Amino acid sequence: MIHRKVFFCILLLILPFLVYGQAQEDVTEEKLIELLKDQNVKIEELEKLIHDLKAKIEKAEQEDEMQKLLEEAQKLASQKKETKATLDRKFHSGLRQQSALNPNISLSGDYYFAYGTSESDYNRLPSEESWGTGQMFLREMELGMQSALDPFSRAKVFISFGREGVSLEEGYMQWLNLPLNMNLKMGEFKTQFGKLNRYHDHALPQFERPLVLTNFFGLTSLKGFGVSANFLLPSMTADVNELDLEVVTGGVDHSFTSEGKHNLIYVTHFKNYYDINRSTYFEFGFSGATGHNDQEEMYRSFIGGLDLTLRWAPPDRAKYRGIEWRTEFLYSRRNALDNHINAWGFFSSIQCRLNARWLMSARLDYSQLPWDSDLEEKGGAICFDFWQSEFVFVRFQYTYINRNFDENDSRFIFQTNWAMGPHKHEAY
Repeated sequence: MIHRKVFFCILLLILPFLVYGQAQEDVTEEKLIELLKDQNVKIEELEKLIHDLKAKIEKAEQEDEMQKLLEEAQKLASQKKETKATLDRKFHSGLRQQSALNPNISLSGDYYFAYGTSESDYNRLPSEESWGTGQMFLREMELGMQSALDPFSRAKVFISFGREGVSLEEGYMQWLNLPLNMNLKMGEFKTQFGKLNRYHDHALPQFERPLVLTNFFGLTSLKGFGVSANFLLPSMTADVNELDLEVVTGGVDHSFTSEGKHNLIYVTHFKNYYDINRSTYFEFGFSGATGHNDQEEMYRSFIGGLDLTLRWAPPDRAKYRGIEWRTEFLYSRRNALDNHINAWGFFSSIQCRLNARWLMSARLDYSQLPWDSDLEEKGGAICFDFWQSEFVFVRFQYTYINRNFDENDSRFIFQTNWAMGPHKHEAY
């Protein structure tokens, strides 16, 4: 494009020739100005034409690019449809899907070394009340299998390999989403008494169960073969209300007999759950259990419980920070030939997440023995857990137990636990 000033200069140079071509016409100043105006109009028209041409060229290039992208997308979509159609034609029989019917299989190992200051057999030897000290132990190898049987039911089986041989820790099936917001369970299972009774050993916040649970139910928890119904109730005073009703056959002779013609144990638990805020929830529950405590089934025991749980975990930092506080109170009334034995106990435990791998926890214990309330234990524990990964953790724990019927004991425990498969160390 020719600049206007340059064009004006050129016009001045050729002006004599224009005047010479018009020799018969008198060139005035007004005609010269009109001639320049005409040239300016023509230049502006040329500039507008060039601008319009450039705009059309750019628009055509953009349309060509969009057309290319559209053609590529249509080509990829057609290839995907052809691949899917080919796969459907080849494997419509479903023979390659048989592996999906296999259950989820897991295996975990729980080892520990314990050193205790007491020399009494009650503390040193493994029993129904103690894991023992002074040796390295295999506490348990657990084989777990879980599967959805169909859209309406599922099954879980856990087999324990321990120092006393092979035993069935749990094995049951569940019917889900039945009328009345009910889930029904049948088989061998740990009852829903309190909070920690359902936990497997590898998922406990400390190495062992609190003293009151061990004295009332033994090391293996309150469990048996039976039926359990869980009801999701309409919200009453809490955000969530649940009711569990269970009947099992069993017992470990601490509070309920394992012999007899019927030896049925009736268990109930009522849970109340509250969301305080996005980071915190509070939960409390009431538990009850009753069953015969003698082989002749003439006398009964009644156990009531109150459990409290408070948990704080910020949603954006739950992997690195968190606090969980648990407390349970248990009261036992045991009928006997000529009297009634009343005993009680409690524990209070707090667990803090220090970072992604380290956790610290502490627990206070007190318990009377359910068959003799004059005998009592009290103590506490503090431990540190290091999670190498979600599959492996190690634990360092110190426990102190004071008894009025045997030697006091200070225990140092080193535990290592590993898991393979989908069922890891989650709270059960």
